[in-house]
Amino acid sequence: MSALAVSEEAQLSASFMSSLAPHLEAYLKLMRAVGRRYERVEQILRQLDRFVAKEPQADIVLTRDLLGRWLASTPHLAPATLRAHASAARQFCRYMARIEPRTWIPDGSLYPARIPHFQPHIFSASELRDLLAAAGRWPSKHWRLRSQSFQTLLLLLYATGLRIGEALRLRLADVDLDQRTLFVAETKFFKARWVPFSASLGEQLHAYRTVRDIAVMADHPDDAFFISSRMRPYSYFHVARTFQQLVQEAGIDTSESRRGRARLHDLRHTFAVHCVLRWYREGADVQAKLPLLATYLGHGSVLATHVYLHATTAVLQEASQRFERVYGSLGVAPQEEVYDVLG
Repeated sequence: MSALAVSEEAQLSASFMSSLAPHLEAYLKLMRAVGRRYERVEQILRQLDRFVAKEPQADIVLTRDLLGRWLASTPHLAPATLRAHASAARQFCRYMARIEPRTWIPDGSLYPARIPHFQPHIFSASELRDLLAAAGRWPSKHWRLRSQSFQTLLLLLYATGLRIGEALRLRLADVDLDQRTLFVAETKFFKARWVPFSASLGEQLHAYRTVRDIAVMADHPDDAFFISSRMRPYSYFHVARTFQQLVQEAGIDTSESRRGRARLHDLRHTFAVHCVLRWYREGADVQAKLPLLATYLGHGSVLATHVYLHATTAVLQEASQRFERVYGSLGVAPQEEVYDVLG
């Protein structure tokens, strides 16, 4: 084994403290070998490891009592976070049961009550214009690129459906303005992809790149495309906070969303919904095109894409009109009444 490999093994071993350490290492390696990042799960399992390390006995078996006490040790956590902890423990216990038959595999009784799915805010065309206008007015006193950076970033998120992390990790070399393509290297599932974009978005990206080159002066292909005043990529938390301020500045009502606020990820939802809506209006075979949308969004399967296709009034209306053109009217109540019943 090379010195580098030995160093990496030592570093990984040092990250866990309990008697479960070798099993935790092997489990994470297995999950990542099949294409899962498991970064959040690793954080949760580290917490479990630290809890187990404090147990008086050396030979630890993951019992119902032990896991129950571990979850009870963090009563301050939100229900959704507790569910994530319980779910991570359940998956690890399923793995451990093959090694230690006495391992208890948690069932639903260990999980806090399920909370409703997050209701995204699907931005209308007018809301998007107001949002971009607010970004264009955003004060740029300390960094001349600030307003144009956020305006371009938000437009990119909506026009391509990129995840915010993918957009913030874009390097200068990843944005080909001549071929109008983005190279997305670090994706959720470790799969790189090329993302084409429209001529109108290309013009915006070119305008931003021009003022960026003037402001930064010296560039390297590996430098971040969206760069802060500190000459580093913007952080997610800074962008998310600014986004909330811009939504408020634009006067956009997001009260229908759970918790009453929009998220950056809602721009990805909006991209998918608007794409399907356009296909309906063009008379395209939507079901046949969904695999294309899944590929463009970087999903592992079409099933993952369905999460983004919410039953908005506009989509329901287009689907209803398509159905009626093909099969004729079945005497169903007007669209507004049907939606009231569904909603």
